Amino acid sequence: MSDNLGGDAVQFGFALWDAAKASLIGLNPVPVLITSALMGVIQPQRGWYLVKAAIALVPAVLIAAAWPVASGYAPIWPDLTQLETQMQIATMLLIAWLVIRLLQVVRSTLSLSERQPQPRPNGH
Repeated sequence: MSDNLGGDAVQFGFALWDAAKASLIGLNPVPVLITSALMGVIQPQRGWYLVKAAIALVPAVLIAAAWPVASGYAPIWPDLTQLETQMQIATMLLIAWLVIRLLQVVRSTLSLSERQPQPRPNGH
């Protein structure tokens, strides 16, 4: 057992804090915003928002990884063993879920405002 258990926990907390800061600094939300907005507009059905967000995340990560190729550089593939990359993917998944859910709420609100009242049977 470690004699410095409290110090180890504090160091672990600092490591998590540094990883979170590094992941937010290096986060590029533009590809995930675009792909999730397209997914939210294209998909007509409600529900399964997390699955839709995961599907929107795949091309967003590929676009972000292959973006340097446009400038003549090698692609930068994410290292999934790094804590910063895992936090970035979780953050992008959250962003994609929020955008898809927001677009579904907007679509359902607009469809309610366009709906005409249905005539009731028997004149009631």
